Amino acid sequence: MHNILFVCTANIFRSRFSEEVYNHLAKERNLPTQAFSAGLMVGQYTLRKIYYPALDQLQRFNISPLRKDELSVHINNLDLSEYDKVICMDEDEHRPMVESNPRLKKLDIEYWNIVDEPEVSSHISLPKCYKNVKELVSKVALELV
Repeated sequence: MHNILFVCTANIFRSRFSEEVYNHLAKERNLPTQAFSAGLMVGQYTLRKIYYPALDQLQRFNISPLRKDELSVHINNLDLSEYDKVICMDEDEHRPMVESNPRLKKLDIEYWNIVDEPEVSSHISLPKCYKNVKELVSKVALELV
């Protein structure tokens, strides 16, 4: 099984959206891969379930979220050795958080440029995120052949 970890700040918006899209697309292609998501600052936010703009965009792409009612997960609560790839949603926002976390400093982390609300509307950021995830699923499919 090939495992992907998507990471954002609170694990309620970009990373959760990415996880749901990835798992949906991988299942459609019957690929032996799955994604999970986590946050770098979970606990500093009162909202702990997937954020409604992410749910709206998932619905737009005809994806029913599998973890809709689950609470966000802090990255320090995961066994990071289980993941083949770790992707943070926005380098400018997340690199400082990663570098300040001793558990993450030595990881090979890929950074995307999916900027959080309110700086960029979910109507712009999440379709861009969908495109990135779709490309990732295609790349992983080739690696698994």
